[in-house]
Amino acid sequence: MASNNDLKTIELALWEASAEEAAIQYEHAKKFDDRGAMEWHKEQIRWARIKIAEIEDYLDIQKGA
Repeated sequence: MASNNDLKTIELALWEASAEEAAIQYEHAKKFDDRGAMEWHKEQIRWARIKIAEIEDYLDIQKGA
């Protein structure tokens, strides 16, 4: 069974990949001046950054414990 830290590390990789994909899709939407898609992808990037920061904080606390 995987430890909670292992699962958080996997979740971190998932959110980082999500942020990267959203950034690529944002640039694509920008190229075609699709304002709705640009806003959607900006929001996805924002949420990914929030989740990445939360997970990194959690992992840092676990290392210190």
